[in-house]
Amino acid sequence: MAGPTAPLSRRGLIRLALGTGVVSATFATRGHVARADSHAATPLSGLVTSHRLGPVTLHTYAAPEASSWVTTQIIETANEIHVIDTQMVQAFAAEARALIDSLGKPIKRVYLSHAHHDHIFGITQYPEAEFVTSAAVLGDVQGFIDAGTYAQRKAGLEDTSELRLPEDGLAAGAANWDGVNVMISEVADCEASNTLLFHIPEAGLLVAQDLLYANVHAFPVANHPNWIAALQDLRGMEGLRVIGAGHGLAAAPGAIDDAIAYLTFRENVIAASAGAEDAIAAIGAAYPSYGAKTLLSFVGMRF
Repeated sequence: MAGPTAPLSRRGLIRLALGTGVVSATFATRGHVARADSHAATPLSGLVTSHRLGPVTLHTYAAPEASSWVTTQIIETANEIHVIDTQMVQAFAAEARALIDSLGKPIKRVYLSHAHHDHIFGITQYPEAEFVTSAAVLGDVQGFIDAGTYAQRKAGLEDTSELRLPEDGLAAGAANWDGVNVMISEVADCEASNTLLFHIPEAGLLVAQDLLYANVHAFPVANHPNWIAALQDLRGMEGLRVIGAGHGLAAAPGAIDDAIAYLTFRENVIAASAGAEDAIAAIGAAYPSYGAKTLLSFVGMRF
């Protein structure tokens, strides 16, 4: 990306974004976290929150900062468990599985929301469970396999487990989970090539996974106009109470506006910067409380 002839200072980059009305100084450290019914007081490395939402309870396992707050969403109905995404690091995936086992209900199904490696490697922890996704997401999985991306990432993690592929029988539309109506939809070409969303209207719950990063830095290589447009579409959802994010704690609806502002701010900063170092410094300074700081390093891929 071509930048200006002289790089802006960190303060100048922040002033640029503030001057365009993209983000407010108060917003940059506020965020919208959904008030949890409980936080698990355990020796887990990750953090667990639970939200009782009518016919279901959402348990969110968020891995620690070392794994960029990647989440496993656990939806508990009266008689069974539905799991969305499985972590990247096996130790954290095992913690999520231990949490599920503590609930004392059988796993009905494990779902893969999108093909990024940090959401699929932990499937090793669910050898007995049905593992499903859409045909589009499975195609993305195969693409990463063919490109050697998964093998490279596993080598970097020193993970010698064998990757299990999901089946592609999951279609968009209405589903029934233990008597609870669930609407499954899919968005294309946003943060990931294809991403599944799970909406339970009766509970006011949307599991958006990597369409939403909540109070953490977001992966910067994506189709940002499409991503922002998809987030804007979520604003029209009635009765929304809690959103399960792909990275970060479960969020209140206001997190949608937070994410739009963050993505817009970041794009303006990258466009105005002569290099990655200045851009990373400006984004970090504007959002000092945001987690997943390692993801900022990927801003270098934009230059």
